[in-house]
Amino acid sequence: MTNTTHKAADPRDAEPVRDGSRLMVFLHVLRKAHRALVGEVKARQRFAKIVTCGEARRYIEEVMPELLREREKRRQQRRRRAHGNRST
Repeated sequence: MTNTTHKAADPRDAEPVRDGSRLMVFLHVLRKAHRALVGEVKARQRFAKIVTCGEARRYIEEVMPELLREREKRRQQRRRRAHGNRST
């Protein structure tokens, strides 16, 4: 393999994500946040691809950085507003 950062596959990656599992609950929370950023259709299309634990892991790896950037951006905006309100 040319990609030296590729992780060895986890044997559980092929297992299906069980309804009602903690993982499924977490995925639904991520989907809700992702939907707020990209819209219902795009979020639904991406989420529909998740069947196995490996696909869930890839979804988390794909979506989390985007959500964390958005969270930091919103925190910075709140800080700027809070500092701006104090000076008046």
